[in-house]
Amino acid sequence: MNRIRYPLAHLSPAKDQLLGIEIMRESVVTRDIQPLLQKLTWLSSSREACLHWEGKLTFFFQGWDDDPRETAEIADIRAYFQAVTAQWPYWLHFSEKVGDTVFHVLRLLCEGLYVRRESGMVTWAFDDMNEVTVQLLKLFSGQNALYDRFDLPESLNERVSQEVAELVGNSLEPG
Repeated sequence: MNRIRYPLAHLSPAKDQLLGIEIMRESVVTRDIQPLLQKLTWLSSSREACLHWEGKLTFFFQGWDDDPRETAEIADIRAYFQAVTAQWPYWLHFSEKVGDTVFHVLRLLCEGLYVRRESGMVTWAFDDMNEVTVQLLKLFSGQNALYDRFDLPESLNERVSQEVAELVGNSLEPG
């Protein structure tokens, strides 16, 4: 019997309703973070919006289809995403937690490299787990500020925090 790696996230009511945000290559290359910030700010514009969009966000970069590198290997994408995150640090609240979005965020924020295995599998190896910890603490701080600003339920903060902790813990443990 297969064990569910992220049982808390699988119980989330948001898991079947995703919002995918397309990030255009032109915005990344020109480092114009405003189009993305407008979309993200809309998600976090009110208490009701925060409650509605919790756990539903994923994103993708448009315009790199012919580039053999993964997004976290592209310096322009990493710099762009880090600039966005400096302005909008709420990824943990809004990102879906059943798929890869939380780790996509971490790969874009933390140094590392892809390890390509003979079997065709590709995995990301973080250079420094302390950097991952620091980034997670910043993201949790952003999440807490969002909850304070809109007086979001502490029980929701605890659930989302537990989902992220379980996701990260289970993904970084061997096997």
